[in-house]
Amino acid sequence: MSKRNYITEVQAYDETQLDVDSNCNTIMFSVDTVSTVFINGFPVATGGVLFIDGNEDETNVTRYRLSFGTGNTGQVFVMRKKYTTGI
Repeated sequence: MSKRNYITEVQAYDETQLDVDSNCNTIMFSVDTVSTVFINGFPVATGGVLFIDGNEDETNVTRYRLSFGTGNTGQVFVMRKKYTTGI
């Protein structure tokens, strides 16, 4: 069986950056804000994590929308697992 190479990519988003393109196999959102953040309507509390895992060779193409709410500051860290085409 052939093995696939992948990379992990981490990005920080704040209340000025609300759209997150996935285009990856696995995505994880880690919330470091003063209150709950909604990710496509799903609530993730401060210090919480949302993890969405794909099966082998699947690619998640969802566009996620972050909703911080009024007065909520901080960051949401997004980690993606992306397959490569030969490293």
